[in-house]
Amino acid sequence: MTDIDFLEELRTDAIDSAEDRLSNLNETVEAFLDGSIDSRSALSTIRLEAHSLKAVASSFDMKALLVLVHRFEDYFFNVTKITKNNCRDVRFYLDRLSECLEAFVHNRELDVSVIMRQLPNKGGFEVGDIMVSEIEVMLVMAPGTATKIVTRELLECGYRMINVASTMDAIQLIPSMKPDAVIVSRIMPELTGVDLVCALKSMPTTQKIPVALLATEGGSFANLPKGVPVLRKGKNFADDVADVFVKLGIL
Repeated sequence: MTDIDFLEELRTDAIDSAEDRLSNLNETVEAFLDGSIDSRSALSTIRLEAHSLKAVASSFDMKALLVLVHRFEDYFFNVTKITKNNCRDVRFYLDRLSECLEAFVHNRELDVSVIMRQLPNKGGFEVGDIMVSEIEVMLVMAPGTATKIVTRELLECGYRMINVASTMDAIQLIPSMKPDAVIVSRIMPELTGVDLVCALKSMPTTQKIPVALLATEGGSFANLPKGVPVLRKGKNFADDVADVFVKLGIL
């Protein structure tokens, strides 16, 4: 077997595995809707299959699929139980994931940033009767209670939210997702928030994406690129975000 044949066999196996994961996800939704499994089991299975699908996409560089799976996993960021509304959203995601896989099979490029704007907003948050804008905000912040609080506040402002827990993941995802704005926590593992901001502002593919640093009082911002605003967590956070977005030209 030649190297080309071996690579083609690996590619075929990856495609088959991705199709199996998508099939399992569809079957899980149907099983929940017909009462075969309960909400907790459905959520657990969906999360497991989505994680497996991401591993497959990563192993064979299925870029569009990998980005969309991250967004699919992020949809369940704060979901504790599956509902019929969730199932409707999951089906929409699965259709788009299938489109990404089909594009990979046929070696066709996809602009996933366009698909992002079509996706259901994050589940699991009750934010009342809020008019959702078309502004997509990526929050790069380590998991925890503070992240959920900031996410909720931004959702209550009507923004479409993407959560990313790692600065290294953010560097990979931002060029494809092309969010309207990126908010980065100053304190992060791996690269710090300031490091990420510097990287984004130095890369031609991301330097025009508006970015702000999220920080508490104190701390050094000596290396923060000129013109990058600093947001402070507190009771006026929503108003501060709006002011910053006006200055950045988003609102």
